Amino acid sequence: MVLEFPLTVAALALFGIADPNLYRTKLWQNGADQGFNSSPIMILYAFANYKPIAVPLVWSSFMTTWNVIISVLSMFILLVKSVMWVMHIFIPLVSLVVHGTLIALYAIAIRNQSAPDLLDPDHPAKGLPWYLSKGCSYATQANKGYCMQARASFGVTCVMLALWSIYFLLSLYSLIPTTAERTSREADIELRKLGAYTPDEPEMSREAQRDANRQLFLNLPKTPTTPWGRSADNPMTPRTVAFTQLNGGSNGNASGRVGLGADLGARAGPRGGLPFREQWNGA
Repeated sequence: MVLEFPLTVAALALFGIADPNLYRTKLWQNGADQGFNSSPIMILYAFANYKPIAVPLVWSSFMTTWNVIISVLSMFILLVKSVMWVMHIFIPLVSLVVHGTLIALYAIAIRNQSAPDLLDPDHPAKGLPWYLSKGCSYATQANKGYCMQARASFGVTCVMLALWSIYFLLSLYSLIPTTAERTSREADIELRKLGAYTPDEPEMSREAQRDANRQLFLNLPKTPTTPWGRSADNPMTPRTVAFTQLNGGSNGNASGRVGLGADLGARAGPRGGLPFREQWNGA
């Protein structure tokens, strides 16, 4: 894009300066004076006599307008393409379509600028226009600058067409996956198959999957690890420890609670009765 930006700006400037008819008719008349092509006066004679006549494509306003349109479109595509490239979404397939379209547009532009002039049978121009085939040495002093601009416009158009062709070939080559890309793609497909595989319910509906997930959540342990516990599986809370100590470590087992929490509660309290409680119970 570093090369594409100045070329696009140059094309936009050259084609915009030439529009609508800065030097097209002047170069046409200059070539007619040298006997290289037809004369624009023939168009006036035909219109005056109400005769149908077609302006040669190389001297027509369609050529100038077409160049302006494709230059503006190229700048717009460059801006959009830059944003897509930064966002990593300018994939090779999109690049192939975009640059294929630009190749067709610029090929037509080159055809317009190099079209023959066969309007005058006495002075036919079957090849390139005179300012491209013979140079600017035949241009008048007033038209030398215009001749250079016309040649520069044709040169920029050819370079842009070559650039689009390189982009097109590069996009076409990028569509072919490499061995590493194929291996990575196959690995992704295998992981998706493993993730979608359910041996118990191969055709489980969405509601059934939601119920299964809910049951899985309800079966999780309800008491997390506490910082005051002696082990990771200790379900004791501070309140349970306090009541166990007040009961002398016997009520927890006497009430029928069996397990790790009851054993830990029994070991947490004193092994004998509390002196204060025994004194008042005896009274």
